[in-house]
Amino acid sequence: MNRLTRFFAKAPRLTLLFLIGLGSAAAMGLAHLDFDSSLETLTERDDPARRLHREVQAVFGDQEIGVIAILVDDAYTPEVLEELRKLTDRIAGIPYVAKSMSLTSVSDPVADVIAPPPLVAKGPIDAEVAQRVRQRVSENPIFTPHLVAEDGRAVAINIFFTERPGDAEGEIDAEILRAIDEYEGPGETHYAGMSHIRVRSTDMMRSDLVRFLPLSLLCMMVVLWIAFRSLRATLLPVFSIVFGVSVLLGLMGWFNAPITITTLVLPSLLLVIGGSYSVHVTAAVLESGENAEEGLPELLGRVGLPVAISALTTAVGFGALALHPIPAISRLGKFAVLGIVVLAVVALYGLSLMFFALPARGAARRNARSESDPARLEPAAGHASYLDWLDRALERAADIAVRRRGWVFAISGALMAVGLAGAARVEVDTDLLSSFKSGSDVRVAHEAITDRLAGPNPISIVVSGPEKGHFRSLAALRHIRDFQTYINGLEDVDASLSLLDYLQEIDLGLRNCDGGEFVINERGELVEAPCPESFWDDPGQLDQVLELVALSPDSFRGVVDSDFRRLRITARTAISGSLGTAALTERIREYVDTRFPRGLEVDLTGNLVVVSTVSDKVLGGQVQSVALAFLVIFGVLSLQFLSLRVGVAAMIPNVLPLLMFFGVMGWAGIELNLGTSIIAAVALGISVDDTIHYMTTLNRVVKTSRSQHDALCATMRIVGRPVVATSITLTAGFLVMLVSRFGLIITFGWLSAMTMMVALLTNIFVLPAVLATVPVISVWDLVTFQLGPAPNRTIALFNGLSALGVRLVVLLGRVKAFGEGDAVIRRGERGNEMYLVLQGEAEVHDRKGRVLAMLRRGDVVGEMALLRSTERSADVVASKPLEALVIDEDFLRRLRVLYPRFASRFFLNIARILSDRLEEANARSGRVDDGEKHSAPV
Repeated sequence: MNRLTRFFAKAPRLTLLFLIGLGSAAAMGLAHLDFDSSLETLTERDDPARRLHREVQAVFGDQEIGVIAILVDDAYTPEVLEELRKLTDRIAGIPYVAKSMSLTSVSDPVADVIAPPPLVAKGPIDAEVAQRVRQRVSENPIFTPHLVAEDGRAVAINIFFTERPGDAEGEIDAEILRAIDEYEGPGETHYAGMSHIRVRSTDMMRSDLVRFLPLSLLCMMVVLWIAFRSLRATLLPVFSIVFGVSVLLGLMGWFNAPITITTLVLPSLLLVIGGSYSVHVTAAVLESGENAEEGLPELLGRVGLPVAISALTTAVGFGALALHPIPAISRLGKFAVLGIVVLAVVALYGLSLMFFALPARGAARRNARSESDPARLEPAAGHASYLDWLDRALERAADIAVRRRGWVFAISGALMAVGLAGAARVEVDTDLLSSFKSGSDVRVAHEAITDRLAGPNPISIVVSGPEKGHFRSLAALRHIRDFQTYINGLEDVDASLSLLDYLQEIDLGLRNCDGGEFVINERGELVEAPCPESFWDDPGQLDQVLELVALSPDSFRGVVDSDFRRLRITARTAISGSLGTAALTERIREYVDTRFPRGLEVDLTGNLVVVSTVSDKVLGGQVQSVALAFLVIFGVLSLQFLSLRVGVAAMIPNVLPLLMFFGVMGWAGIELNLGTSIIAAVALGISVDDTIHYMTTLNRVVKTSRSQHDALCATMRIVGRPVVATSITLTAGFLVMLVSRFGLIITFGWLSAMTMMVALLTNIFVLPAVLATVPVISVWDLVTFQLGPAPNRTIALFNGLSALGVRLVVLLGRVKAFGEGDAVIRRGERGNEMYLVLQGEAEVHDRKGRVLAMLRRGDVVGEMALLRSTERSADVVASKPLEALVIDEDFLRRLRVLYPRFASRFFLNIARILSDRLEEANARSGRVDDGEKHSAPV
């Protein structure tokens, strides 16, 4: 990476042009980017609910419908029926429409069972025809309320679709709306249905994105200007963010990955995430040298690691979504990870190279205030230090948090309890209709239709018998009659339709008596023939009715299969959410479990039911994604600081925002759905960004501070301004979503903004308070600080080990401190410890008190006793306060078990040190000079 950085730094303009060209080629995929609003993206291909839905569609046909309602004073007028017929015919000609059913397109089998005439005859419709239609509808209950309201004040066109690709759904919907706009008859028209809701959802979110993405950029520019008061520091980051988001969307186009209901929020999310990276890079790049060859390595050395770790943790939050059981959310996670990688690279290399390729003029470049305070910025020439008050306020806040951490913990604990209580109230519901504002055309249409007609959302209830022909028996049909009566009595069911309705309709036709038939009675008299009894009363009539059904299987395909083994009951409902659907299906299943005879199987399916099963996965996926994100981020932080305690401490402030998020949802009655379910894992990944920058800086500052308290406050003063700027940028980016017309986006925006602000407050107050109780400097930090860089190349004990090997070996030891004059080793004592001097000095004395050697930083002593547990041969006394890394038998045992490859090299180094000292001792034996100082094995 260093070589790549130096290579880029030598030719910044050429490198920048190459990166822009590469990114532009990727961004050209925007021309291929498409949208997909189908429910297929919400379920896996082999999902049981989806598989059942496809099987039922294959047998009975697609049940999803669209409903056009015309609200009139009287449906049975020539004007209404004439225009209804025109609109019905117009809808029937639209691609992917299987049929459009209205009063003007259905037949009337009650009038003639053998050759049923159309309910509305072809030709002109006059008052007489309209009156006849009224009479026929009153005699045939199957038309009400599916096609006409009971009071005659509304008529409906039910639109049945063929199987259609997801990307065609929008075109079909637009064509239907155009046909409705061309309606010139009386009354008020409305269109509803799940397909229409999905298309309108996509259209509104797409238009909202176009509308509020510029607003997000404007808010970001304002924050950047306030933070840096530089036109370059405002425009260049914005350009880099837009460029990065365009690259990601272009890649989605090249990969043929359409934008779905869930991935519509991706551009906005990446916009605010990219803003966070750009703020930190901009703050650091203005501190670097004027020359790219010097400034770029310096910049990446300062901000590269925290930005990379921040990108990693944010990617982990999104990456957890990639394992979500719902494909649409999984796709969001995968492309979000790709987008984060793109934005991090663009910020670290693209943005920094733009600054160096377009250098500042005059005195506009800012300089560091001091070497110990690298993240603070001097204001540009001509500007007052107008944000010094913010630095002081943040430092004071950290000081208060550390001194009053008991209060901080108490308040945080209380908020966590409130959040937990609210989280217990959260319900899972996926309801796109509720995402539309009250008064929107979609809500108005839905309410208008459900007030007067059957609800536009169907649920398929498939009953399967044990053998072919099961539903030819009267006993089986009686069970279906009782079942359908129960279904019709449910509060959420407006009407239902099944084979029985058609059988009873045919039965009415067969029993139609016009007085034209005569028979001879028992007394031999010629009398008018009585009307036949219903098949419910005369089982012999049933065979005749079923025979008519069997003669035309295609006409009854939607309600029964050709073997009369499976039949479908279609329940029409106004329910549009998964929570209501689950409750309704549960009541139906309770009836089946308690009152249905053995041998009958009942399956419930339809888009509503499929979405209901999706919602079950939302909760499980939420727990899985948050838990995975939490564990991985915890692991990353623990590895970064090589301390589990520090990892736990870093995660505590990031738990509170999540609990507040779920708590607010619970207390506000906001459901966990496809939109809100992604906030928690994403917020965890984003909010930990500030924690990482704080702790990375603290890890450096604490080594030069008098106390950890001072280090905590100084760190907040250093990183506070960029942290506040990034948090405000994120919050502003999310708050822009409040201008959306779509409720799902609005809720997503303000919940995300709230979570970001809570995360900011916890990083200002809770994080310093928690870290005040945990030592944040590790053994490795201490060793590298006191021994300097590259100890594997400067210390003989670590010769030949890699940097990672040295780190792992050092972590097995412990540090021991000695005061001036303290004995480190006493001659004659038995010992099994070797010491590596970290800081201070010590003298090696022989039995006469002569100084044989001076030990300083990096020297080792006691290696003979470590290997052989012999008596010490000399005294070692600290001549100055001394700290040493203790290496004992337990250290060696763990080294052999955990890192055998490193152990062999480590023992070889000890042997070489021991050999060198023995050789030196032998060479000097017999000619020891009283004033000579030399080393000796002890």
